[in-house]
Amino acid sequence: MLPIVAVQIAPGPAVPALEEQLLRACSAGLERARCVSARGLGDERARGVAVVSWASAEHVSIEVGLARGEQPIWVSRELDFLAADPEAERWRAVGFTIALLADDPRFWPAPEPPEQPVAPIDVAPAELAPPPESRGGAWLAEVRGLGGSGVASGPMRWGAELRLSVPIASAFFATGSVDYAVARDAELDVRWLYASLGAGLYLPALLPNIDARLRVEVLGENVTIAVRRDGLTERQNAWVPGVSVGGDLLWPVADAWLLSARADAWVDGSTTIVSANQRIGALAGAGVVLGLGAGYRF
Repeated sequence: MLPIVAVQIAPGPAVPALEEQLLRACSAGLERARCVSARGLGDERARGVAVVSWASAEHVSIEVGLARGEQPIWVSRELDFLAADPEAERWRAVGFTIALLADDPRFWPAPEPPEQPVAPIDVAPAELAPPPESRGGAWLAEVRGLGGSGVASGPMRWGAELRLSVPIASAFFATGSVDYAVARDAELDVRWLYASLGAGLYLPALLPNIDARLRVEVLGENVTIAVRRDGLTERQNAWVPGVSVGGDLLWPVADAWLLSARADAWVDGSTTIVSANQRIGALAGAGVVLGLGAGYRF
């Protein structure tokens, strides 16, 4: 059976139809090996690894490594496309480029004499680690400004979010955030400090070069309310649990940097605001929060 070149695509996961175009072109261009997806490798062992890193829809970096002796050999190539180039043809071009790099004579040394056969190196793709510059995209840190539902029939909340996401499988990730927001009017000053923890799913790309994610999280909110009436200020504090379902759109702009947008629907139960035994309002028990900011893959 022909040796295997395992292909890893970042950021992933790739659209299946486009990934298949790449693998077919790569295998067609190789006479002494075949290309398979690193995610579907199973128990098979790879002789080489190809790392495909899309910086944008028009620019891609390709690195190919093959086990030889104790150290893998690496070669690389960068491709630039025109905006008018069909997306399928871009992925086919990447596949043929991998084949061209993998056919480098250094990757396929002449056979040793029969009395001294060269044993193939039994190395899984994870052990043929790519150079440090191509490891980006595993973890994601995001900072975003927020706006959304706050006081029922009153002011909206405005604030900021710090989020960290960590892949736990090819299609899933764990995520958590810390958020701070405020809502103010003439009588009220409401502050939210809350944390979320949950899991998410990578979705197929809706548009070229834009990643989509779906999240489900549990919330723990600490709400501080200041009521100003007749020159006096009364403060209240409460802990409120909740649940949030949301989605993200990620748009790479340079190297590991990207633009990040979110939309979440949440439920945490209404909190009544009372002052001097009079009900003067309530916090929204459900609503929507929108966010926009930037992220960094590392």
